[in-house]
Amino acid sequence: MFADDRRATWERSHRVCVVIRTRTDLSRMLDVLRALDGDPRLDFYWTINEGSRFAGGARERLARLDVQFVEWGQARSMVFDLIIAAHSDGALGELVGPVVTMAHGTGYNRRVLWRTEDADSPAGLSAKELTRGERVVAAAIGLSCESQVDQLSMANPHAVPRAFQMGDPTWDRMVANVDMRESFRRELGIGAHHRLIGISSTWGPDSTLGVDHLVVNRVVAALPHDEYRVVLILHPNVWTHHTGFGVRGLFGDAIEAGLVIVLPTTDWPAPLIAVDAFIGDHGSVSVYAAALGRPFLFAGRGDDELVKGSTTLDFVRAAGRLDAAADLRAQIVDAMRRYARSGVAEVARRAMGSQGRSLRLLQAKFYELMALDPPPQVPHPRRYSRLRLVRDDHGVTAFHCHPTLTVRPDCTVTVSVERYPAVLAEHRSPAHGGGAAVLVVDEHESNHQLKESAEVRVCGDDRDAAAVWGRITRTLLDSPCFLAAGVNGSRLLVGTRLGGRWDVRRVGGVPIDPGALAAAVYQLAVEPGRELSPSGVAGRGVSTVEVQVGAMTSTIAITRVSANAHSP
Repeated sequence: MFADDRRATWERSHRVCVVIRTRTDLSRMLDVLRALDGDPRLDFYWTINEGSRFAGGARERLARLDVQFVEWGQARSMVFDLIIAAHSDGALGELVGPVVTMAHGTGYNRRVLWRTEDADSPAGLSAKELTRGERVVAAAIGLSCESQVDQLSMANPHAVPRAFQMGDPTWDRMVANVDMRESFRRELGIGAHHRLIGISSTWGPDSTLGVDHLVVNRVVAALPHDEYRVVLILHPNVWTHHTGFGVRGLFGDAIEAGLVIVLPTTDWPAPLIAVDAFIGDHGSVSVYAAALGRPFLFAGRGDDELVKGSTTLDFVRAAGRLDAAADLRAQIVDAMRRYARSGVAEVARRAMGSQGRSLRLLQAKFYELMALDPPPQVPHPRRYSRLRLVRDDHGVTAFHCHPTLTVRPDCTVTVSVERYPAVLAEHRSPAHGGGAAVLVVDEHESNHQLKESAEVRVCGDDRDAAAVWGRITRTLLDSPCFLAAGVNGSRLLVGTRLGGRWDVRRVGGVPIDPGALAAAVYQLAVEPGRELSPSGVAGRGVSTVEVQVGAMTSTIAITRVSANAHSP
């Protein structure tokens, strides 16, 4: 027991110092330290190696974790049995104790000249970072795959004897949690009929957002809302440099349109398991997503920022490219169709060596350096905590709808409706959706201009039918819309500017959003060619209609409350 530890509840004999420089380091450390969990002999201290321009928020995050924090100056005066860092820096040599360094992502890939002063050495393995004077600082240098031995040998051959294979604890944790996919999708609000598209961006001008800061808006705008959802994962350095306020401001319209953003303080790998396809750059998040087998499109630059021989450079060159000027939806669908045969996942997995063994390898090395017998239990990856997200829980309240009416030979009438968030209309190609769009706006929409431009307005639920009809009447009087609808229990009441009134009820299939139903009824009322005029199909007694919205189909019965020749 330490001399100053008389108030301790259990005895501790060895000090472990965890050194972070940024919030990215912290994320890695939380996976790595699982190798030391449950050992009462260990006393953990945390400190920050100051100097990174991306250190902002690290102290606050440590405070929320309730760790034993010491300032760098105090840490320098202490003796530790083990020092662990997810970065390389000569300053680590100022601390007393055996140092273990490792990458904070999928290996050593970036060319960062101001850190390495060597164009051929990746950040983390350069002689400048690994040495202090003539001495190699680290007692052990963690590598995640065999190819990194060659990288280290080229960058700093004197450090090769200190290298050890540690695998990738973040990857092993993902693999251990893949069966939680449906749970993660529920947390993200993803239904069985949705495809979830992930987008990630590392930091800097060669990143996804550095190449095109509007690409997120373009993707959300291009995808039918009832078929797709989009989740965004940003590198912690983006949050640090641009601030949470700046991030939420930049993506405010996209959030209103349904975008979900993963906060940097949450377990970001969980959404990677949940996605159906992924768009990203040369950051580690993209490599992990692709390695999980998620169809991937590359949206960054990255080649100039990656050193030769890095696994990420191989991955970037193998991946398909996203063309922001072409049909984004078609590219995503094509990527999902072709990905299994592309070989990209196999290239991405080259960075993940010793799969399933990372915590065991880390435990062995840590206890060897502490000259301490390891506990009898073998550590295993932990489950992920509940996600912390930025999203708009009100839902989308204004859509540009593209309804299409078809009449089969048996006179079955089907209206298919594709809906796109109206707030992102300026980012959507005119080709998306096909045909003229119908603007359908809910009463909770806060954009007055959209309300005044709407062809269809939808009122909220009310148990009193008379009250709903009253709101429909007032809406038609007070706004230029052609059709107004209101929810009355399980039915939708509809009125038009021409005086028609209808009662719409579901008689089969699955429930469909009232706004989508209202768009379908609008199409029945104004279809060019008058297929539903008295001389058309409606005149021959059609009373039920199929409505398709994405993968959902509902059969509705439309009952005329007040006759009108121009309506269904």
